[in-house]
Amino acid sequence: MIVLAIVALFTVVTVTGLRSLFKTDLRATATRMAGSIRYLFDRASTTGRVHRLVLDFDNGKYWAEVSDDQFILGSGKETEESRKKEAEKIAKEEEAKREAAEKEASYGTSQIPTRYLPKPFTPKRAKFDAFRETAVKPITLKSGVVLADIYTPRLLKPLAEGKGYIYFFPMGMTEAAVIHLSDGKQTFYSLIVHPLTGRVSVKNSFVEANTGEQLDDSGKAIVP
Repeated sequence: MIVLAIVALFTVVTVTGLRSLFKTDLRATATRMAGSIRYLFDRASTTGRVHRLVLDFDNGKYWAEVSDDQFILGSGKETEESRKKEAEKIAKEEEAKREAAEKEASYGTSQIPTRYLPKPFTPKRAKFDAFRETAVKPITLKSGVVLADIYTPRLLKPLAEGKGYIYFFPMGMTEAAVIHLSDGKQTFYSLIVHPLTGRVSVKNSFVEANTGEQLDDSGKAIVP
């Protein structure tokens, strides 16, 4: 009986210690991600370049990217179907570029290179490259910390798979967003991104995203 009691006590202490450790990792991850978001907001404002935070839900990672190209968010709501169509469109564009490059290389001197032939106009797609600053390095989440979901007003519903993005624009503007981190069970941290200031509120609870309307920093609805 004494041995069983000691084993039970040891098990309780171990489990409690592990839970406390996971909560500490969860809190530290939330704090670090909030700092990255704030840094990217300031960086976009000072450099005049579009930045974005990439959340990889499938692999439990996040990192930053930057673009020198003009980038405008779409006006419609993103859905799983629209993201699939966009991915297919990008794949077709890349395939067309590859085929054009192969034809260019195979042309003889008696033929007109493809770059001189008339082509239909297509708007330039913004290209995002890896962010080189050490202040926002690619992060792989620790065991016991889970990227639960993200919601921004351009999404029809919270996104919990694939890759999610938060964009940061010059002149001090980002997307309103709610990011949920969890321990995979019942403990949640919510990161609430304020679009006009880049401020991030970190809550030790599950804050429901307002999927019906976009709010400003004072909590009032933003009327288009």
